[in-house]
Amino acid sequence: MSGVLLLVKIGWRNLWRNPRGTLLTALALGLGLALLLVSLGLLDGLHEKMVSDGVRFGTGHVVIQAKGYQDTGSQDLLLPAQVVSTTAEFLHTEPMKRLVRGVSPRLLASGLLSSAANAAGVGIIGIMPKEERAVSLIPSRIVEGKNLTDDEQSGVVIGAELARKLEVKVGSKVVLMTQAVQQPDREATDPGEGGMQSTLLRVSGIFRTGVQAVDAHVVHLLLPVAQTLLGVPGRVTQIAVLLEREGDSLMVARDLRKQLAGVAVEVLPWRESMPRLVQIFRLDQAFNYVMNGVVLAMVGLGILNTILMRVLERRYEFGLCKALGLRPLQLAVMIIGESLALTTISLALGLALGSIVHYYIATFGLDLHWLFKGGAPSAFVFDPIIYSRLSLSRIVSSVSIVFLTTTVISFYPAFKAARTELPDALKVF
Repeated sequence: MSGVLLLVKIGWRNLWRNPRGTLLTALALGLGLALLLVSLGLLDGLHEKMVSDGVRFGTGHVVIQAKGYQDTGSQDLLLPAQVVSTTAEFLHTEPMKRLVRGVSPRLLASGLLSSAANAAGVGIIGIMPKEERAVSLIPSRIVEGKNLTDDEQSGVVIGAELARKLEVKVGSKVVLMTQAVQQPDREATDPGEGGMQSTLLRVSGIFRTGVQAVDAHVVHLLLPVAQTLLGVPGRVTQIAVLLEREGDSLMVARDLRKQLAGVAVEVLPWRESMPRLVQIFRLDQAFNYVMNGVVLAMVGLGILNTILMRVLERRYEFGLCKALGLRPLQLAVMIIGESLALTTISLALGLALGSIVHYYIATFGLDLHWLFKGGAPSAFVFDPIIYSRLSLSRIVSSVSIVFLTTTVISFYPAFKAARTELPDALKVF
């Protein structure tokens, strides 16, 4: 044991025979580890942001809607008022109140919004203002005017891009036109049922989310107004549920399915209701893992190059050691000891650099608006300011992987040193 410690001590001293080279190599490898940590922190932060903003721009962590709506998107598929009341009662029970942050019934439809200057196709969302504020991010992104209130029957809230296209501002009048719903459970005795309907509205507020698909397409109006316009009093398209923790979505969805058993509804967690977001999530995760693999390969090759060059430059030294009686295994242990010492220095520098960068991004965020000057692509449903989220398990796993990789790679230079042949190694040219 004392012999091994002596060889490690000699290996440590060998590192500092060329302190400048050792420090530069350690810094380069440390930057590799720092890059790996920052990349993982941004990956986890981006995923957390995508889920958090995606569910609040979309259907929530759990959504209840009529059976078949997920596949067809037909605005004729509606939930009856009884389902809304049953769901609300269940989600306000004591066990559920600790899990649920907000519940919002919505009526969805498509229509045409017209102003004196222009017209545009829009997605209509009928909401209850107080309930929607707890579930959606849109009410908190009002940049002009104000959000809807329960007593503002003729108000409408629109996106900034839509307002620019229609050339309207707060207080402007607009006309919303849509097709009334033909209800399947009763005869169309009303001549207007299933036909085109329109209503005059006044712009109460303008929101800006930074997401092109939302800012240029979505309009909010009061749920009773939307129900009257579509001819479906008391009915909604979906009930969006926002939870305190994303991890509870499967459990809450399962409990809701039991509660609504026998009713023609579908209860979906966000991974099923927003498949495009899940696809982006997986694609980004796969790409990031590839990049992390490249970083690990760079770190490993850096260690291999450094140790191997040291071995090739010291053939005379190793020949002298063997001539003095040092066995091949002892030579290999000495080289591995040098590699471990260099790796330890590199890991310390990498942890320090990575922690500093992570702390800055976790505190102030990384603004990606410059990537989307024309607005974020329609598939992206997150605010492009991300914060690093680096868990202790991520740090431990990254350091362990780098340490094991460099240790395994150091075996080849150690093997080369152990195979130093006498007397060729003692020749001086």
